[in-house]
Amino acid sequence: MDNLDDKRLRVQITEQELLCKNRCGFYGTPQWNGLCSTCWRVYQLEVKRANDYNKNRSLLGNEKQEEKKIDGKGKIRSILGKSPSIMFSNAELTTSTTHSSSASPLTSRSRSPPENEAIQSPFQKYLYETFSSVVAKDIDKNCKHLIHRLFHGDNLSMDELSEIVQAFYQETKDRLLRIKSLPKEFNMSHFMNELEKYICTEAYSALFFSRSDDEAADLSLQDRIRSLHWVTSGFLETALDFSIPKVQDFIDEAVTEIIDINSHMAVEDKLAKLVICSKKIFEALKESRSGAPASADEFLPGLIYIILKANPPLILSNLKFISRFALPSRVIRGESGYYFTNLSCALQFIQDMNAESLRMRKDEFEAYTTGKQMAPLVNRDCMSNLAIRSMENSLKQLQLLREDQMKIKHRMQELEKRLNEDAEEFKLNVQRFLDSYPSEKVRQICQSLKDEPEEWRFLS
Repeated sequence: MDNLDDKRLRVQITEQELLCKNRCGFYGTPQWNGLCSTCWRVYQLEVKRANDYNKNRSLLGNEKQEEKKIDGKGKIRSILGKSPSIMFSNAELTTSTTHSSSASPLTSRSRSPPENEAIQSPFQKYLYETFSSVVAKDIDKNCKHLIHRLFHGDNLSMDELSEIVQAFYQETKDRLLRIKSLPKEFNMSHFMNELEKYICTEAYSALFFSRSDDEAADLSLQDRIRSLHWVTSGFLETALDFSIPKVQDFIDEAVTEIIDINSHMAVEDKLAKLVICSKKIFEALKESRSGAPASADEFLPGLIYIILKANPPLILSNLKFISRFALPSRVIRGESGYYFTNLSCALQFIQDMNAESLRMRKDEFEAYTTGKQMAPLVNRDCMSNLAIRSMENSLKQLQLLREDQMKIKHRMQELEKRLNEDAEEFKLNVQRFLDSYPSEKVRQICQSLKDEPEEWRFLS
């Protein structure tokens, strides 16, 4: 087998490559063909207009050909056939409309909005505390109408629902800007954040993972990540130093945060988890570089590694949900926009990963992916066995303790030696003092006092 180091996958994407292809200055994503959300919606609108134009031209062409083949009576019949409303009276139309509108939506819809007029949501309380009752009621009514429309939009595609929600964001903002009597403390950015959170939370079951194609795409991606789990055993080149226990702690925290994205409904909360996860990766990279800050080029391989390790649930549906229903400012600029773009690139990179990108034979890649052959492990990058890693860390700690013990023993020996030397020196000094004192003169005086008669001592 070829040298494993030659097969290590190096991921390099520059900051410039993350930006929108239209050079608008915002971040683009592979899911939008390299465009930002704003340019992508403009592009979709242009494509839709072109398709509608071609479709109308085709229909007009077919009608002209039919008109040439039929007589005047046939023309009338064809017109009547295409316009059923002409064949009914106004009363009949009214009756049919009444019946259709009075029918319960639950008879044709499997989902229904969670409406409860008696309970006010935090957003509704915010509306009535911020605006006048007229403005608050108007916004509340429009929001409920939108949510009802989203829950009853089974005939609409997710992209069409996205256009409806984005248009509602913009229309609501424009209407508020035309109001001259807004409170001085009113903050438009805060209001839009609250509006986004309310719409996405209330209509979550209608907007998130509600289509079979989204479910199939998520299951396919999860299977793909599961089959590529062996890539984390040394085939992906990262700047992470797995021999450092603190790096492992940051990686475990990053895995927890990216998995937790799916447990939140609001776009803001999902992106907050992504930001925390990304910062944990940067901390792990910084720790791996002995405290030196990591570069943006080193972040993407780290994020790919975390996704392969975590295999986060419904990550593709979460990505689509954010891109479709988030405020444009969240995903095209700023901290959350940068990390969201990197997440999109990482998922696209994983989906496109193959034998050629890993610089290995196709049969070898297929054997590892299907589990027929066990991928070789690389000591410096492998974290596959938690027990072995724990044992290695314990052995390392024991070695450090042993080294500390040897240092303490050496210092104790030095202290004992110094104490013995000080004791000998003290004895010599005492003996020297005893030999030197008292002096000869003092000794003669003491001796004379001893020889002195007792009566003299009494008189003195």
